[in-house]
Amino acid sequence: MKIKKETAIKILAAMLTVLMLVGCMQTTIFANDSQYLDPNTIKANDTTGAAQKAQTVAGSILSIVQVIAVATAVIMLIVLAIKYISSAPNDKAEIKKHAVIYVVGAILLFGASGILALIRNFAGVFNENAGTTPGR
Repeated sequence: MKIKKETAIKILAAMLTVLMLVGCMQTTIFANDSQYLDPNTIKANDTTGAAQKAQTVAGSILSIVQVIAVATAVIMLIVLAIKYISSAPNDKAEIKKHAVIYVVGAILLFGASGILALIRNFAGVFNENAGTTPGR
């Protein structure tokens, strides 16, 4: 029995997709023993305030990038909608193709914007807790 190349590729793609999904569903277990380093005891040794300044600059840059990205997506949506409304019926099919590309791009753009916000929030939390030793 001979398997066609396209069928083999589809089977391989399905298997890889299932493996990635199973890999994403696994949990991480951390050891909790006294011989390991306790992350709550780690303190920052920054007397110059450079970390705070870097975080402020990085946060400002991330905010500006997020605003520009969202504004660009909204402007593109408005332009695409105006083109769609004012076009002839024959041209609407072509605009719909561009709309699919826009939707994928907008999803990636908003996803990246959300990830940047998440990174900024995590950095802020870690910087606030840097000099403290909670629970001690």
